[in-house]
Amino acid sequence: MLLIDERGEEIEADLFTRGWDLLDYMRGERPWSQLLRLLRRLPMWSHYQAALLMDPELGELRARQDDSEAVEPQPLSPLHYDLPALLALRHIDVTKELIRVVASVFAERPAAPLPPEPRPMTAEAQARARADRDQVLDVLARLGVQT
Repeated sequence: MLLIDERGEEIEADLFTRGWDLLDYMRGERPWSQLLRLLRRLPMWSHYQAALLMDPELGELRARQDDSEAVEPQPLSPLHYDLPALLALRHIDVTKELIRVVASVFAERPAAPLPPEPRPMTAEAQARARADRDQVLDVLARLGVQT
């Protein structure tokens, strides 16, 4: 019930936009475990997740965590990356290249390229990238290069 006391308004708004009612859980018509699973799956821009991200107390707790305690960032998932999102990323990359070209025109030497925006990676692509990295590290080790 602490969750409902602290974040009930945000949860209710998110459920309402999906055609559900928070009262269904309070009346016992839906299980509480389902609500908890759904809340973890809400997108970052939902009312509930946005409230958690903007909570000063949670922010302080996360900021005090050691880097060793922090979870390694996961690659972006293809979930929610539809054609408009991918086209927007491509537009950003082209804009970055245009900025680099314009900066190069007014500089004595060409400007360094700007890194592209991150894209979703499938598990297969991650495995291939790890295999490539391991192969390069193996060759460097054979050549006596310390990494």
